[in-house]
Amino acid sequence: MVAAIGSGSAVSAASGASAGSSAQIAALQKQITAAQKQLTESQKGEQTDASQKLQQQLAQQIQALQAQIAQLQAAAAQKAAQGESQTASSAETVASPARSSASTLGSIIDTQA
Repeated sequence: MVAAIGSGSAVSAASGASAGSSAQIAALQKQITAAQKQLTESQKGEQTDASQKLQQQLAQQIQALQAQIAQLQAAAAQKAAQGESQTASSAETVASPARSSASTLGSIIDTQA
């Protein structure tokens, strides 16, 4: 039988993307592998309406799992980009007073010369 996939888990997983997202992605990949094995097994032998329906359900399950992985990866990338942006902004804030001080010092030296 095909295991049901909770669509809400993708949303909560994506919103909580962090260091744990790698573990979530690995778990989803294991589910994909299991579904692919089950799909391969179901393709062996006689093709009945029931086996075709099962194959379709398994294919949909694999697609849903792949979509969850894509959501987790996108959320992690977005979080990383936000972190880089904040780091760059902080570095600019720290560097800006130093530039200002150097400029002022240069003006004082020029004036006294």
